[in-house]
Amino acid sequence: MREQDYVDRAKLSPARTFKSPMDVVQANDLEPAEKLAMLKAWEVDERALLRAEDEGMGGGEHAHLHKVQAALDHLRQELSLVGAPGHTRARCS
Repeated sequence: MREQDYVDRAKLSPARTFKSPMDVVQANDLEPAEKLAMLKAWEVDERALLRAEDEGMGGGEHAHLHKVQAALDHLRQELSLVGAPGHTRARCS
């Protein structure tokens, strides 16, 4: 049950659980779907933070949406490599 609490907390507030979005990608104790859910939640939080900054409600933490998007891209690339039998690298479209 403790493991599930950790995952549930991380899905709700990934920035409080992980130091950086890439830490989510590199976590060995999480399933790919859990990582994706956490990074998507982190992305939503970062977009909200950007909106607040745009509306002059800054003064707190600065948004790092680019780091979350880079981590999402990295995870998606890893998942595409896993899903491509016989392929050792991603193909360019």
